[in-house]
Amino acid sequence: MLLRHTLYYFTARGLPGLVNFAALAVFTRLLAPEEFGRYALVVVGVGLANVILFQWLRLVLARFYQANRHCREQYLGGVLALFLSVAVPVTGAGLLLAMVWPDPLWQYLLLLSVILLLAQAWFELNLSLAQAGVQPILYGKLSGTKAALSIVVGGSLAALGWGASAPIVGLIVAHALSFIAFGWFAWRGVKPSLPGNDVLKSQLGYGLPLTVTFALSWVVSGSDRLLIAWLMDERSVGVYAAGYDLAFQTLMLVLTIINTAAFPLAVKALERGGAPAARRQLGENGQLIFVAAIAGGSGFVALAPQVVEIVIGAEFRSSALAIFPWVVFAGAIAGIKAFHFDLAFQLGVASRWLVLTGAVAALSNLVLNILLIPSFGILGAAWATLAAFVISALLSAVLGSRVFDMPPLGPMIGRALMIGGLSGGVAWLAAGQFTSVWSGLVSGLLAGTVVGLVACWLMNVAGVRARLQHRFPG
Repeated sequence: MLLRHTLYYFTARGLPGLVNFAALAVFTRLLAPEEFGRYALVVVGVGLANVILFQWLRLVLARFYQANRHCREQYLGGVLALFLSVAVPVTGAGLLLAMVWPDPLWQYLLLLSVILLLAQAWFELNLSLAQAGVQPILYGKLSGTKAALSIVVGGSLAALGWGASAPIVGLIVAHALSFIAFGWFAWRGVKPSLPGNDVLKSQLGYGLPLTVTFALSWVVSGSDRLLIAWLMDERSVGVYAAGYDLAFQTLMLVLTIINTAAFPLAVKALERGGAPAARRQLGENGQLIFVAAIAGGSGFVALAPQVVEIVIGAEFRSSALAIFPWVVFAGAIAGIKAFHFDLAFQLGVASRWLVLTGAVAALSNLVLNILLIPSFGILGAAWATLAAFVISALLSAVLGSRVFDMPPLGPMIGRALMIGGLSGGVAWLAAGQFTSVWSGLVSGLLAGTVVGLVACWLMNVAGVRARLQHRFPG
């Protein structure tokens, strides 16, 4: 079931991910680095506000939807009421901030930021609903339509000279139209009604510590852009963001797809079979996460010159390539932490411990950024990010093992390192046989993927060999 659901979500989220590749290629060619930098700062700011204000509600929906599926409309009514109770005051505060901001350009961008925050938060809540209901086709329709519309609308406006506001308006339009097309029917008959005090206390007790954790994680992955803008300039933010997004977000997309399919299975196993069943499921889930993170990261680094030249605009390339390997492996460590180690706290309903791991990582990242950026520029920011995620992942692994009975790490790490070394090495060798960028990328990707899949079959990753032999005996 894990592999089947993962394939569903690869289609549902993988195709939008390819569109996001195209968006990065479009905007790094149509926007100047300083314009892309302003857009990146808006995305980071909206992301932080989204995490602090709305992430807890999405987590509550994903965690408790199955347990409340027999009273669906009542449960969603509480979710809707909580969303509105946050959205209304946030709108007023955001508009006031935009009005009093001294820079006219940023007044306009802040106004757009408020609209984008609300649109994005509501859209992601609908994605969480589709995930919790195990509806990968609906998930794919929502995310695919949003991705396609954002690049069409945003790219058109960028070509017309709208500057940094072009991709922001594109995202707003894309979120709204995607929900109207595919998401509205899930809320038919749902009326906002705040949950009872006991239920609300339970939901807040689960969601708020995780929200703090996600906000601290944002400090690790997003505050570097604000510090670069402060210590350097908006142009440096632009070139850093282009390389970071290509490296980090692409690998995290793959890991998020796997977790999107895997986490509901772990929750279902816990609800129906208790901790032993959840541990078995986490063993399969974790092996797939480790292999995808390490093997995917190795292959991505091996093909970095080809990927950067194809995707990133000329003004951004040299800086993007310099930070690329460091950010890729930061993404691999971040994914392993978020989608394996941290699940111990979520399934064990002890999410408060995530605050400690997040706080240590955030403090480390801030200190290292302040120390390294003045001397090493954006490369120092990449080093700080990697170091912070390593520290956080180690702490999460140690504390999580005391909260929930997790599967052993040794086999997961060993298999992942072997598969990563084989697939990454073969991809690098195959790509080096061609002078053409496209030929090198395609040959390296195909060779690395084939070798990685064969190695996964031989090592029976996530039980794939056993399942295939069971389905096709003899």
